[in-house]
Amino acid sequence: MKTCWFHVQRLFGGAVTLRATSAVAVALLWALACGSSGRPSNAASGGAPGSAGSGGKSEPAEGGATTQRGGATSRAGSSSSATGGKSQGGAASRGGQLNQAGANSAGADDGALGEYPVEPSPLTRGGTMTFTNVGAAGWWPRRINRSAGDPGCDYKDGKDTWGGQCCMTKHETDSTQLSPFDEEMTLILKAIDVKQLAVYQPSSQDAPYVRVSSWDRRAGSSTDNLWFTQKGDGSAQFTGDLSKNDCVGYVMQSPKFECGDGRDYYCPNDAGVLHRGFSGSKLVVFLGSMSFDDAQVKGCDGQAQGHAGPWVAFVASELIRDGGRKWNGACNCYSKTGSVGDGCGEINVFEVVMDDNEYSNREFASTGVRAFQAGHVGGAVCTASCTREQFASDADVVDACAKKAYDRGPVIETGGKTDGCPVWRRPAGDRYFFILLDQKERVIQVGMVHPGAIPDTLSELLPSLPSHLDRAAIDAMVALRLPN
Repeated sequence: MKTCWFHVQRLFGGAVTLRATSAVAVALLWALACGSSGRPSNAASGGAPGSAGSGGKSEPAEGGATTQRGGATSRAGSSSSATGGKSQGGAASRGGQLNQAGANSAGADDGALGEYPVEPSPLTRGGTMTFTNVGAAGWWPRRINRSAGDPGCDYKDGKDTWGGQCCMTKHETDSTQLSPFDEEMTLILKAIDVKQLAVYQPSSQDAPYVRVSSWDRRAGSSTDNLWFTQKGDGSAQFTGDLSKNDCVGYVMQSPKFECGDGRDYYCPNDAGVLHRGFSGSKLVVFLGSMSFDDAQVKGCDGQAQGHAGPWVAFVASELIRDGGRKWNGACNCYSKTGSVGDGCGEINVFEVVMDDNEYSNREFASTGVRAFQAGHVGGAVCTASCTREQFASDADVVDACAKKAYDRGPVIETGGKTDGCPVWRRPAGDRYFFILLDQKERVIQVGMVHPGAIPDTLSELLPSLPSHLDRAAIDAMVALRLPN
């Protein structure tokens, strides 16, 4: 009832109150907003599907072979070196069953995904990294479908990575609120085990954030407005456990992306990525684990040892529609100067760097924002000499330069100062991971929370993953500075 009444109020601009409305009028409003089933309509969940291209192209394999670092494998299959030791108490398993309406049987919101049962693991304090002052007028190179010699190819008129025609133009924006991250974005997942996933978006800057896409493992592989591909065309099915190989997975919305006019937007022969991304403000949250044995990670072809570094990224959708799923370096929007990422936008939300060099360390993860506004922002690493034991056992976000845990979540100002060198200790067991991109406040907020230590500030969101979040809950999340 709470969810449907929210839709009644949203339909009529929030001006409806039970006290001032007759029983007959309430019934009529209920029918308009929720239909005869008493459940909200799904009008807010997408856009109209359009035509798509055909075919498919598998992306080049990422990384190379890695060796397993020591540590006994636990019953759950995680290496002790990856998880910081065996579990010693911590939070008890939290549970509840997913009912037919997609809600936890104990939850108040009948549209909530519901609390998911997790394995016990040592409690940690959680952490956030907050990127401020995000968005500026400017430009980035965009690939378009035009022939060689066309005057529209004002940035590049040449060849792509595989010798095909590459025409690129300078695409300009006058937006200063989150640009270029207000454009469509696609979620990338690799070498991680996901249990729940939800994406929220508002209809306007002051409106509630409504869940537009979701998946819960208890419902099997069925999804709500999600499209997933690793190779080929993909499907609306998602299983969540991506820790068995190093294939790069792409998560989008189900509606197809319309292109193919041959003029203003490049349309690759790859149906798997021709689906809508998430534009404007958005919140992505998922429950998942990075605890697994490196040896179980095979190459994307299923043969040799794979690259076992977990990677969560949120990138410009046009970057993965470049004809090579992001890897067409000679003809994509990633950079306008040839330097690291000063183009259409890429956020490495959580990246465990395992490149067999001095900057690699499987026990820590980096977060970096890349775009035309200021190039590479954040992205600190804890080098190979760092150890987990240098930091407090309950720390999630730490300063790699000062070799100490943060007492308050670090702030990174785009084009300005940074609080130290923030990195994440790779978590042991399940965590809630989230990234919030809010246009109103021009903020990108990245966070990690232990299921047994959810702060009151996030109680509207976690662990239930409700059908919507009021603007006040988003404002509170923007101001959050975990572990403070």
